[in-house]
Amino acid sequence: MPEIASASRIVFISHYFPPINGVGAKRVEAMAKYMARAGRSVTVVTTRKTAADGDFTEGFPDGIIVHQINWLGRVCDSFRLLDKRGYGTTVRARAMRGVKKLVMRMFGQLPDPRLPFALGFLSPFLSRDVRRTFESADIVVGSCPPWPALLAAVFVRWRFGKRVVLDYRDHFSECHEMPGTPLAKAIERWVDRALAGSVDGLITVSEPMALYYGKFNPRVAVVLNGYDPEVVDNVRKDVRWQPRGVGSPLTIRYLGLITPGRIPRNLLAALLRIQGRKHVSESSVRLEFYGDCAILEDTLRKEYPSLLGMFTFHPAVPYREALGLMVTSDYLLFSETSFRGSLSAQGILTTKLFEYLACGRPLIADIDPETLAGRLIRKAGQHHFVSTRVESFEEHLLHPDFWNPIDTVDHPFVKTLSRPLQAEQYLRELDGVCREQRLDDGRAS
Repeated sequence: MPEIASASRIVFISHYFPPINGVGAKRVEAMAKYMARAGRSVTVVTTRKTAADGDFTEGFPDGIIVHQINWLGRVCDSFRLLDKRGYGTTVRARAMRGVKKLVMRMFGQLPDPRLPFALGFLSPFLSRDVRRTFESADIVVGSCPPWPALLAAVFVRWRFGKRVVLDYRDHFSECHEMPGTPLAKAIERWVDRALAGSVDGLITVSEPMALYYGKFNPRVAVVLNGYDPEVVDNVRKDVRWQPRGVGSPLTIRYLGLITPGRIPRNLLAALLRIQGRKHVSESSVRLEFYGDCAILEDTLRKEYPSLLGMFTFHPAVPYREALGLMVTSDYLLFSETSFRGSLSAQGILTTKLFEYLACGRPLIADIDPETLAGRLIRKAGQHHFVSTRVESFEEHLLHPDFWNPIDTVDHPFVKTLSRPLQAEQYLRELDGVCREQRLDDGRAS
């Protein structure tokens, strides 16, 4: 007889989840969807969202139960606040992000606005439906960031006695992209170690992250982010890349957030060198950025003003539209804070990277070829360009083939990075945790 799945009833605790639009929401969304299709009962307990959390453009996946709860643990719907004129809270959200940056400079990630959400799991007013969900669960998974989701999962372990796994999409402690004083960083590491060491297992998105978190808990596994082939294939049925017409500019697109470490300085330096040569101008090439890229726009004005005409900046777009922009680009720009100086920086393998590769267009990657992300891109085909040398960028941009991109062929390696395959591995890890716990319980009795 086939073995009955150990993790039959799975509960995820995650802030990043629909209805908000964001790459960070896609990991738990896709894992939950494919686990449910594998016959598991999957519930997601998430925060009640407001406009400050992002645009409400995404729907819940079929086949799963979703509970959105407030700081008292009561189930309630997400909502958009409106001012007296009927406008959304975009201005208010930006102001709050500014306050958050100031606080993080001093105190790091510790004073997170989602802490009340975590405390709701200890609330005597916790929803009856949510309590029943945890009481019947085989295993609970807390997904970070933000770190209060990890704390919430540990609270569930204390209150309901459940097996708990913590899922790290990014580092909590020693995250190279997060600010904070040395004292704040030291406290983060202590809290992270305490949380990670108190649960039954950890799952990370890369080997360097697993190496770091293996110091906190010996049971740590790697499950990549990956891409959702179902969504990507549907988009590619609707839109296709077309060779540009005579007189049309070459299009290079970037989708997502630009942080100081994600400014593609080698590409900018190369563009500055070759501007005006071989028709390299604002009429022949257009670099389009979608998302919060104010830092790059400011950098261009201050340091590369002559290049501004080549760049256009747009707000973030819904997920499927973003994939459509990827599919129809001549090139996709990948630029991350990825270097070998720390395990955190080495371990960056974002969802966007996998989606870029799945969309089939060639990448221009302004990162070290020997980083984890750089090696993965090079493994996905020779049509991708990866470098941190200005001279190499200059040579690449001036090559005749660059100005005549062709339709690319899906690389076999990319198919191994799909979400369904990652969900299968994820289930094996959860099942293993449950089986090991049962063996331990049997020995104890």
